[in-house]
Amino acid sequence: MVEEQESQEKKINIWLPFLLSMMMVGGMLVGSKLNKKQPVTKIVIENEEGQSSIGQGRIEELIRYIEAKYVDKIEGEDLVEEAIVALLEDLDPHSVYMTAEQVKDADEQLEGSFVGIGIEYLMLGDTIAVLEAIEDGPAEEAGLRGGDRIVTVYDSEIDQDSFEVKDVVKKLRGKKGTHVDVGIVRKGSIEIEKIRIERDRIPIKSVDIHYMLTEKTGYVKVNKFSATTFDEFMDAIDDLVINHQMEHIVIDLRQNGGGYLNEAIKMLNQIFKEQSKMLVYTEGRSVKRDEYHSAGKIIHPIDKVVILIDENTASASEIVAGAVQDWDRGLIIGRRSYGKGLVQEQYKLKNGSALRLTVARYYTPSGRSIQRDYKNKEKYHEFVSERLDSGELTGEHSAVKADTSIFYTSGGREVFAGGGISPDIFIPIDSSLLDQKFNSIINKINPFVFRFVEKNKLELDSESFLKDYTIPETMWMEFEQSLAIDDLDLELNEKLEKEVRQRLKSRLARHLFDDEMFYRSINYNDKMIRKTLEEINDNPLLSEN
Repeated sequence: MVEEQESQEKKINIWLPFLLSMMMVGGMLVGSKLNKKQPVTKIVIENEEGQSSIGQGRIEELIRYIEAKYVDKIEGEDLVEEAIVALLEDLDPHSVYMTAEQVKDADEQLEGSFVGIGIEYLMLGDTIAVLEAIEDGPAEEAGLRGGDRIVTVYDSEIDQDSFEVKDVVKKLRGKKGTHVDVGIVRKGSIEIEKIRIERDRIPIKSVDIHYMLTEKTGYVKVNKFSATTFDEFMDAIDDLVINHQMEHIVIDLRQNGGGYLNEAIKMLNQIFKEQSKMLVYTEGRSVKRDEYHSAGKIIHPIDKVVILIDENTASASEIVAGAVQDWDRGLIIGRRSYGKGLVQEQYKLKNGSALRLTVARYYTPSGRSIQRDYKNKEKYHEFVSERLDSGELTGEHSAVKADTSIFYTSGGREVFAGGGISPDIFIPIDSSLLDQKFNSIINKINPFVFRFVEKNKLELDSESFLKDYTIPETMWMEFEQSLAIDDLDLELNEKLEKEVRQRLKSRLARHLFDDEMFYRSINYNDKMIRKTLEEINDNPLLSEN
């Protein structure tokens, strides 16, 4: 994790259920997913005369009676929270209350930075194992580097029996300009070295990586749409076009839960060279229709476009995929997206918390609303299980058409509203990778590889690593022995064993080289990537557009 965040390949899966990604539309927010159980606080809605327009203050009156007369002691604030939970329960799943802390966390994610020391780390026993010190960050400037172990913070040892990750994170974080003292142990040493680090603002990348898949095709992985996404995206495009002569692009929006609408629109403006093409519009009962059009001012010409999506592609990501699909600008490959098409306005509350209330829907250029049905909220939040059970994700049955209303792309192809964006080419999920034992083994790979690299001097050439390197049997046996401590074994079928070996190789690439080598290794046998490379040369839709 980068301080309070998980490592790059895990952080999206961990943060998505708990953070509300959002897109700015003036004062409106088009939200993504948020934990459905949210604490709440006092809200009073007033009319033009400054009086309560709903309930005439009855909730406050009831709470005063309960506080004064009830047989047992009751916390008034708890009662208020329970009341607002009940009020929100009958609304849509994206009308939510956020505590001040949740608002702060979400804002940091979307503004693209936080204050800390700037390390990617792993909790390893009773130490913080530094995977990487962020380039030009406070930790790197203070002398920290990958492979170091932080054993003390403010002279306090990290006790594996009593510490919690959030407590360690809280110690490392703080106000900009303040200091934190850490004790580190370096590889090959037992001495504790004291280092003082001055906290500073640390960027949170929304573009994980970019590189060339083939001689002409570039790849860009976008994990969210934050305030810095377009700038990061264009930095990637500049490099791919100027230094590598990129002609075609693959934009990976898998696991991307959304973010700022304007950043998604700016990305689309780099994809659509024509002026005044409608990209998305919003409309609601009390919100007038607001349209967003292409500017016709591209920086670099791009020929063929492929967008990768999956069941956790939501909100701003769906706007990008919907516009590309409706205008037949490119090819959508993957699985049906999340289905988030609601617009929120945010109302700040006195204690720093906020209410985000749905006020409109957004629509793709063809007029599609892609919002999933949310009458059954429990079913709404368990949509992945539902899609697995129905056989949709595994390809046993075709994608469910939640709304059979037919819409048409600019080229006359049928597309449907409701339930998310259905891909042009479906790639099923590998259900064997959902095996509980397999995932327990995968969770042990990161700490094992860190220890393995600590103990072994490895000198590998990055050029031949992807194609030629295989996990040696000595490493495999050592991994098997480490799993035995947790009563796990490596008795897997041939398919899963091959996948475990690939994950070990990818993590090793991350430790020995960099993020690019990690993603190149992960993507080397990725089904969506392989299908993309097949289609990008031969698919008629891409050739025509």
